[in-house]
Amino acid sequence: MDILEIRDQKLSTLLSFFMVCTSCKIVDNDIERIEVGYKCPTCGIAGNGARSYFPMSVHNLIDLMQEFYHFKQQFDEDSESAMTDTRNEANHQLAVVILFCTLVEVLLQHFLERLMTKLELPLKIQDRLLNDNMSTRQRVEKLFPALTGVQWNAAIKKLNEQVELNYIETLEFCKHAAEKRNIFLHRGIKYAIPKDMPETCLRQIWPVVNLFVSLHNEFIAKRSEAK
Repeated sequence: MDILEIRDQKLSTLLSFFMVCTSCKIVDNDIERIEVGYKCPTCGIAGNGARSYFPMSVHNLIDLMQEFYHFKQQFDEDSESAMTDTRNEANHQLAVVILFCTLVEVLLQHFLERLMTKLELPLKIQDRLLNDNMSTRQRVEKLFPALTGVQWNAAIKKLNEQVELNYIETLEFCKHAAEKRNIFLHRGIKYAIPKDMPETCLRQIWPVVNLFVSLHNEFIAKRSEAK
């Protein structure tokens, strides 16, 4: 089914339903993990019920994107209302792009926080590192390699070779969307955002969510202890 046609089910239940093994920290969408005593296919250890991997903010952002994309305010059919209807619909489409960019930023911070926790960095140090690297560019070009010992582009290229999704293409779109979002927010030029961008944002949710799952499994999960 086309993701754009889904209206009666929250997209988060389809796109961000990932769980993390409490033992090896591997993340996947194996629904059987919710069962107490289920043995993790990666580490072989019986779990006590896996936890949801993503925070509620991720699920909420995805569902809001869906709501705004399909939002259609009803007005009277006179000319003034019709004009208002068009304006409101356009505003809600713009909101989809803003929410998508926010989703990417939240996913990145969530990953970095979990990575720093794995490295046993004190919370004060974590906060300082994040505050000293506020922009997405700083976080991927400076903070990520400092924490992993690997350059961001090299890590993405390696992960891209392991999946059918195109992470490189996805990140290029994320960068493009953020640039258009910033032009709109800082210069007030809403026409900078292409009309087809909201639709592409919805289609890119699945690849970008999977990207951060792959990053987690590469740099945080204890895959070396797998049985």
